[in-house]
Amino acid sequence: MDTSPLLGAWTSYDEQTTGILAVEIGERRGVLTVQVKDWDVTLGAAFGSRADPTEACGFTAHYRLADRSVLLAAYLNKRLLVVDAYTTFTDGRSNCFQRDHLYLR
Repeated sequence: MDTSPLLGAWTSYDEQTTGILAVEIGERRGVLTVQVKDWDVTLGAAFGSRADPTEACGFTAHYRLADRSVLLAAYLNKRLLVVDAYTTFTDGRSNCFQRDHLYLR
């Protein structure tokens, strides 16, 4: 699958977001890599559309942090990367969802 539409440094339109400020997406040996600002690099799974399954238009990635687990589900919408973060806390806080819109720098 061609992951080139996803690759690069993406920045949030909302500088005041409490969510994801920036994401760096790369590829190593055919595997998608995802690095959210201030988090480690993790592996991602690229997805194509039914219309063109050979070109990536979205991805998922999973993070396990000290006090939470975060599932990222992202997709391209025209020239934006829409990132949905589903956060499950391990310290008793309520789970939450947040959506951020990023542009390619």
